[in-house]
Amino acid sequence: MMANRSACVEQPLPNRQSLRLKGWDYASPGEYFVTINTHEGRPLFGTVVKGRMALNEAGRIAEAEWVKSPEIRKGISLDEFIIMPTHMHGIVRLYGRDALKGRDALKGLDALKGLDALKGLDASSPYHHPPQFGKPVAGTLGVFVAAYKAAVSRAIHRTGLVNQALTVWHRNYWDVIVRDDKALHNIRNYIHFNPQNYEVVMQGGEPKFLGNRALLDGPKQGFLASRSERVLHGHLTLKAGAAVISGFLSPMERAVFKAGLENRKPLIWVKPWSLEEGTQTSAIQAALAEGRLLIISPFVDQEAPSARRAAWCNEYVMHHCDKLVLGFLNPGGMLECLLSDAPPDLEVACLA
Repeated sequence: MMANRSACVEQPLPNRQSLRLKGWDYASPGEYFVTINTHEGRPLFGTVVKGRMALNEAGRIAEAEWVKSPEIRKGISLDEFIIMPTHMHGIVRLYGRDALKGRDALKGLDALKGLDALKGLDASSPYHHPPQFGKPVAGTLGVFVAAYKAAVSRAIHRTGLVNQALTVWHRNYWDVIVRDDKALHNIRNYIHFNPQNYEVVMQGGEPKFLGNRALLDGPKQGFLASRSERVLHGHLTLKAGAAVISGFLSPMERAVFKAGLENRKPLIWVKPWSLEEGTQTSAIQAALAEGRLLIISPFVDQEAPSARRAAWCNEYVMHHCDKLVLGFLNPGGMLECLLSDAPPDLEVACLA
């Protein structure tokens, strides 16, 4: 589904047709934050009610298959997880190939057998360091995810909850390598509070607009950056006529906003507070008057931006841009977690 973004401080990212972190052995012992989306983002697994996930029958199948994974797939254990309407998040710990002995190493591949696997339920999921082209390698993260997806799909199709002709899952998945205890803590919290954050995003209200709404109809390049990096480095290349869309909240994002105003570039500012607040400067007023700026917000007060409001802004950016550029990504930070909920086919790159 999506690429690991920890590499964003080091090298540009390809389009998410090629997803895993280059050079990383995905059978290595360690913890991985995994997100798997439903096909075309269909809400197959239930709904969020008052900040809690209410699973339907398909959602209960997805949950049951996840919970029993350590019993039927050797060399793994599970941490925090959540089944959401359109996706699932979970932390998986791999114990490495040494944990797989004899025929136990083959058990993780059993769920790939049969018609569903042949239909391409996860045909494009990467298997690292294969001995032969197209041959999955036991003990890798890709084999685990493929086996889980195939098992859930078979069970859902068998019960008639989804037509046999329809695909349950998106063709791939997102992973984040959990680097340290701080990252693990952040990701656990993100998963735990995902239903509440999801409800805030989905019920953020209809956005209001100030400025040139025609900018939304043209090409849009998103820009997001973690707060921990304060200096803008690299060059943000724009297509002719493209607007930069961002919350312009972090120091790097604000530097892009300032440069955009100074260089008379089209900008779309997604704000976590009221439209008019903070727009009194001459540069902003000139950009509004000349049609170079659109301001968007569903909020009507002047409250300082909370994490959930910032999440609404970032989600809006990710779902309305044609391409997303990351200025800096703090491994295991909130932005890296939020990216797991970006549209699966969104092109994501690093600041060059």
